[in-house]
Amino acid sequence: MENNKQNGVIHVENLSFTYGNEMVLENLTLTVEKGETLVILGGSGAGKSTLLRLIIALIRQTRGKITVFDNDIAYLSERQLRPLRSRMGFVFQGGALFDSITVAENVGYALRINNPKISEPEFRKAVMEILEYVEMDEFYSAYPADLSGGQRKRIAIARATITHPEIILYDEPTSGLDPIVSKRINQLINRLRLEQNITSIVVTHILQDAFEVATRLVMLKNGRLVFEGQSDDLLLSKDPYVQQFVR
Repeated sequence: MENNKQNGVIHVENLSFTYGNEMVLENLTLTVEKGETLVILGGSGAGKSTLLRLIIALIRQTRGKITVFDNDIAYLSERQLRPLRSRMGFVFQGGALFDSITVAENVGYALRINNPKISEPEFRKAVMEILEYVEMDEFYSAYPADLSGGQRKRIAIARATITHPEIILYDEPTSGLDPIVSKRINQLINRLRLEQNITSIVVTHILQDAFEVATRLVMLKNGRLVFEGQSDDLLLSKDPYVQQFVR
């Protein structure tokens, strides 16, 4: 147990995941330290989004080990995973908002699940606080269909943070957004790290966005780790695949 505590809040060791006959991730080992923003780069099919889903146990690994908060998640039941997942937030690529309910109900969904008897004043106060934090409080009664792509992403981040998680996993948070809106999302990710010491993993294929939020970067190619380091190291890498990606 002591070794796990020295390896950060998330530790992945010799991780492999096979889908059918396809090896999606192969012998991957990496550590995410408390309070850092680790950016995972790579092209389509590199295994980036799969890794996020493995870390939150939406799918289970074929081989290897994933430790989150000193818990080997491979051996946890869905019931045992529940308190662990409550310490984590997930921002899906498209936002994954429920179109049939309001912004407020989307953001406060976890509050309703965790405390079905929550009073309406308590619910409204908690939701308004997080909406103000992401500068979306004017949309409390709106529906997702009323929102732009960037607004949907900010609502998705609000939903992920309302339970005050220690870890947030972001799957392509700026995909499909223009540069100005992307910058606002990146600023929000940085703000959460600096003000709340949230540990983040950000999956992206957009190099500029990666440089704006990363405290450290890794790159995957065909499910294998081909780079780990800082932004300057990435730009100076002699690896042909890395060079192709950054130029």
